[in-house]
Amino acid sequence: MVRNLRKPLLCLDLEGTLISKAVSQIPRPGLDVFLESVSELCDLMIYTSVSRGRVDRIRDLLIEERVVPSWFEDLPVVHPEGTVKVKALCGRTDAMLLDDQAAVFATGEEDWWIPIEEFLSPYPSDDCELTMALAVIKGAVAARQP
Repeated sequence: MVRNLRKPLLCLDLEGTLISKAVSQIPRPGLDVFLESVSELCDLMIYTSVSRGRVDRIRDLLIEERVVPSWFEDLPVVHPEGTVKVKALCGRTDAMLLDDQAAVFATGEEDWWIPIEEFLSPYPSDDCELTMALAVIKGAVAARQP
C-alpha cells in the first residue's frame, strides 16, 4: 500500500489572525515560532482579502523586522472573490483555514475552519492564540493521518 506523504494545506488569514490590520501591521506575538512550527506540519498559503500590493508590502515589512521567516515572502496568496473564502480556490480538498472571522466561510464549508480569536487593540504582548491554534492544527493533522 502506498501512503500519501503530502502534508495537508493550511491557509492563513492575514488581518486579525497573523497581524493586527493591514494598516497597522502589528505582528501577533509568537508569529515567527508559529510559522516555523506549522510549516513542518503543513504546506502553507495565505488566503486574504487584502490587496496583492499591500500583501507584498506587509510581507516585506515583516521580513525586514525579522518577525517572520524569509520564506514567508514566497508563500502563494489566494484572494476570495468577494467576502467569502471558498475552499475550492485553494486548489486542494485537504485544506484548513486559520481565520478569526466565522462570517467568511461559505455555507456548509465551516468544517475546514480553524478558529482563532481576533488580534485586537491594545494588542497584548502575552497573546497566546497562535500557540493554542498550533495545538489544534497538530490535532487536526494527526486525525487526518491513516
